Amino acid sequence: MSKNRSWKSLHWLSFLIMVGLCTVGIMVIYSATHTSEAADLRNAAIQQAAWVGLGLACFLVLSFSDYHRWVAHGWFWFGAGLFLLVLVLVFGREVNGAKSWIRFGPVGFQPAEIMKLAFLAGACALLVLLRDRIQQFRTVLALLGLALIPVILILRQPDLGSAAVFLPMCFGLLFAGGTRLRYLMVPAALGLVAVLAIYIYVGEMGKELPFLKTYQNNRIRTFFDPNLDPLGAGWTIRQSIIAIGSGGVTGKGYLHGDQNLYGFLPKNIAYNDFIFSVLGEEGGFFGGAALILGQSALLLCIAWIGWRAPDFTGRVLAGGVLGMLFTHFFINVGMTIKVVPITGIPLPFVSYGGTFLAVCMAAMGLMQSIWRQRQLG
Repeated sequence: MSKNRSWKSLHWLSFLIMVGLCTVGIMVIYSATHTSEAADLRNAAIQQAAWVGLGLACFLVLSFSDYHRWVAHGWFWFGAGLFLLVLVLVFGREVNGAKSWIRFGPVGFQPAEIMKLAFLAGACALLVLLRDRIQQFRTVLALLGLALIPVILILRQPDLGSAAVFLPMCFGLLFAGGTRLRYLMVPAALGLVAVLAIYIYVGEMGKELPFLKTYQNNRIRTFFDPNLDPLGAGWTIRQSIIAIGSGGVTGKGYLHGDQNLYGFLPKNIAYNDFIFSVLGEEGGFFGGAALILGQSALLLCIAWIGWRAPDFTGRVLAGGVLGMLFTHFFINVGMTIKVVPITGIPLPFVSYGGTFLAVCMAAMGLMQSIWRQRQLG
């Protein structure tokens, strides 16, 4: 097979959208950090560009590999991911109240982000093994049980945002695999029950979830009523809404967002979890809508790749990636406009964060592998 034919077999639309989102991310990260007094924040855009380079390397390697081989070693990847989660609990570095990072000198990474990709490998291996029983309820339970292992370890950090992604990934995997629709209601119902339980326990009764720290419980509490602590836990969401609202239709212009420049939107989170707020203020409705359309178009590309996948393995893998990226997209944008509580979850390809960016680009490489297998038959 010629090299030219290999390159031509890529799904170029999804690749261009991915690169476009990464470019926007670097630009907005620079806008959010260029006036910071901290040197590490001022260099964030350069660091993000370096991570984009690493992510592209992962993307290319997986694009021109066979996704079947990756899934065939799924149990190894899943086990390696669990090992890293245990390692971070023992030797990890605490950042913003959560022990989520492992550092080797100046380089650090988040095992919880790597675990998302490792879980997809293990989950796909499990569903391929149980393919003939995909429509049985015990297959749903087996997948949920598999997801529960990393979720428990991630909640120990604690990192509620990352833990919340695994249930939607299970939904995407099962839906793409052809599980009976009534069984898909199980993960959906579990999610709904969890939300209602948290609302009653934390929002109404004023209790604290034992697996979260006090500031994380306060985030949930102030989601229901930001006025409970307007200068503390409720400050960020209020400033986020002000920033997005003040952008109006066309925005204040690149590098001219007042809430961002003057630090009303905290600089230590504006460039990662609340990057949509920075974009909304500077780009206005048009800028925010363009980003949402770009993310939505990429999700549709993944859905199309999964729909046209040559086999069961490709379909379930695409379904899992779709579930992961959609959840990040929905929760990140939703928390900036007070649709969901603040959980500290990045916006795919845009937020600052090297580990998650590399994982997202690697996942898109797997999507390219699926597309190439179909094209090259």
